[in-house]
Amino acid sequence: MKRLFRNGTANRDWFGLDAFQVGPRFLRDSGVLYLLDEVGSTSAFLRGRGLASEGRVCAWDGWGWKAQKKVRLEPLRNPSPGTVVVARRQTAGRGRQGRSWADCGGLHLSVTVPPHRASFEQGFSVWLGLLTVLVLREDFLVDARLKWPNDIMVGRRKLGGILLETTGSGERLMVVAGLGLNLNTRRADFPPALQGTATSTLLETGRKLRPGEVGGRIISRVEDELDGYHAHGWGPFRPALSFLDCLLGQEVHLVSGGRDHLGRAAGIDDHGALLLEDTTGKVEAFSAGDVHLKSVGEPS
Repeated sequence: MKRLFRNGTANRDWFGLDAFQVGPRFLRDSGVLYLLDEVGSTSAFLRGRGLASEGRVCAWDGWGWKAQKKVRLEPLRNPSPGTVVVARRQTAGRGRQGRSWADCGGLHLSVTVPPHRASFEQGFSVWLGLLTVLVLREDFLVDARLKWPNDIMVGRRKLGGILLETTGSGERLMVVAGLGLNLNTRRADFPPALQGTATSTLLETGRKLRPGEVGGRIISRVEDELDGYHAHGWGPFRPALSFLDCLLGQEVHLVSGGRDHLGRAAGIDDHGALLLEDTTGKVEAFSAGDVHLKSVGEPS
């Protein structure tokens, strides 16, 4: 094994391995990180699906990350808790409800969440979205907000999103969290269809960020807050959620269960469901669906 860094100089390190700092919960099982050149989907690779990919296996030795030589790696059949897969390019990324996720350059990361009861609770994906927003705001000065259930927005432009899936079964059942964030993409580099609806951290701050730096900060924040979230629920996070919920108080159009619903977004409950208030004042909770800000002129 060899380090990607020699005398402090990066050796073709597009990821930023030195900046990928995570805590002991993610490292206790030897801390394996897969850096892939190109993959269909990082989450699919982590769940043992798809094709092999060229890449490096990086292991934490207690002092830092060490990277093996680049080899052809098969999708993982039995990943350990805390295993992280990151790809430089993702050709078949997926969002919610099987939608495609366009690779516009940035962070494509999936991780098997270390065993914790909180990861199987309803609302966990919304909570992960909130923590991602907090890291982007506090550590990188991005004016990010959360759009239910787990889209990361700046104004009305999408910066990224989160998708939860499971792998294994029985005692080996684990949650796989996939995160996609546009980092260093310029406006002209987005596909034409996305140039009016997508954004990147570069466009918002003028600063280039390394995927390892952003990914490491998010994983560390999740680790720091996970026990508290399980013990105290949404209580400590309510003020932040109310402030950063970009739908709160807005007139929205929700499609759920094949039906259209119009109303005012009244917040998110402790189970991660969207609360929608209709014209009569009745509030209904929706655990799934697609929601959009109501267009000007759209009937109530």
